[in-house]
Amino acid sequence: MFKEALPFLLTLASLVVYILYLLVSYWQFRQKRDQILYRVHVNGIRGKSTVTRYVAAVVRAAGYKTFGKITGSTTHILHPNGKESIWPRKGYANVNEQVAVMRYFFRQQVEAVVMECMAINPVYAEWLEKKVMRSHVSIITNVRYDHPEYLGETLEEIAHSLAVTIPENGIVITAESNPVLLDILNREAKQRGAKLIAANASDVMAEDLKGFSAVAIEDNVAIALEVGKLLGVPRKRAVQAMWQTLNDESALKLESFNWRDTGIVWANLFAVNDRESFNLLCDRIFNQYPDHAKVVLLNNRSDRLPRVALFANLAKSLSFDRVVTIGSCEAEVQKLFASEPERLVLLGDSTPFKDAPGTTLLTQITETIKEPKILLVGAVNIHTPQAQELLSLFQTLVQAPKLEAVPKPKQKKNKQQRIQQKRLKQKRLKQKRFKQKRFKKKVCSKPSIRQKSLV
Repeated sequence: MFKEALPFLLTLASLVVYILYLLVSYWQFRQKRDQILYRVHVNGIRGKSTVTRYVAAVVRAAGYKTFGKITGSTTHILHPNGKESIWPRKGYANVNEQVAVMRYFFRQQVEAVVMECMAINPVYAEWLEKKVMRSHVSIITNVRYDHPEYLGETLEEIAHSLAVTIPENGIVITAESNPVLLDILNREAKQRGAKLIAANASDVMAEDLKGFSAVAIEDNVAIALEVGKLLGVPRKRAVQAMWQTLNDESALKLESFNWRDTGIVWANLFAVNDRESFNLLCDRIFNQYPDHAKVVLLNNRSDRLPRVALFANLAKSLSFDRVVTIGSCEAEVQKLFASEPERLVLLGDSTPFKDAPGTTLLTQITETIKEPKILLVGAVNIHTPQAQELLSLFQTLVQAPKLEAVPKPKQKKNKQQRIQQKRLKQKRLKQKRFKQKRFKKKVCSKPSIRQKSLV
């Protein structure tokens, strides 16, 4: 009888050992996570990646060894020196990636972490906050209509869904200005014993935006400035730290180039998937280029059907002069423009230009529209073969040639120079070790005061 029960007992014992292993691993994870002085969790609909970069830069400016993580089609790790690296991802994106990245941060003896929430589903987002991050500061960039299948069909429902990342007894910062949505976030924060801080875009001055290499959105800058206030970072230093950040792949850049006697200004709004943000950015761009023909490039995908009608109707309401379609779903766009088909330029999967190179697509656009100046706005989606062809072409057209520096002839150093250089190197190394020792002593001596300043 014992022999018959042995396989079951072995299986049961293995299960018990595995459960114990998971419990011990999570306990160790919590211990190391709670040693991190500042943890910031960035959620919202629009601008999460940009805000993560800005906030990480501001926290670095406060003097902390700061790591960050950007989530998207590829995962970017933000390092304490301001540089970025790509995290190797196997297969599809998975929320467990956050745990692996946090363990990597532990090994680097991190002092502050700024993480973009990688979950759309509120169930997973809540798990990331409560079990992985336990943040001191949560950021909800804004509330926009996107991903209704997960977040809800109304803005009010979406606000409640995003609120699951508000920390217990912590701080939540948002740039949302709609009073109804702001009230929902405030009530959700009070239920968790958290304090809500509303970042005001009007506090961002024109001088603050001059140092950015891409178009900076005032809301995003305002959020990072609020984090700077919490950490006691002077405003000027916080703004300058943000200027040094690398641009997101989807960050809005207005790039100018010429193509066969046509001057083109390219505005990449492929990643802007909600009505409110697209309207605001288009109004801003139109005012900047009033003498250009306004052309929208609708990059549709069959797996993103709700966006087809949304952006086709936006193109009509924003009075674009011409509407160019690439990708799929062209029949649906034609139905919506049945009363004015002359505005359409079809170059997508239903046309002979389906597999055309970027040069052919751009030539077809310019020759059909026949305007000396064109403001070309990309919309709806990022990834389709035709969009990648055009983006690769635009990248080559806007790159300026770089002048190679003339190499200086190497001069041999005499013995005395080599000795002086060696002594100087040793002196700098000794100073660096002294500073590190002093900084560690300062961090370890008053951890409770640092925690208290946030929570």
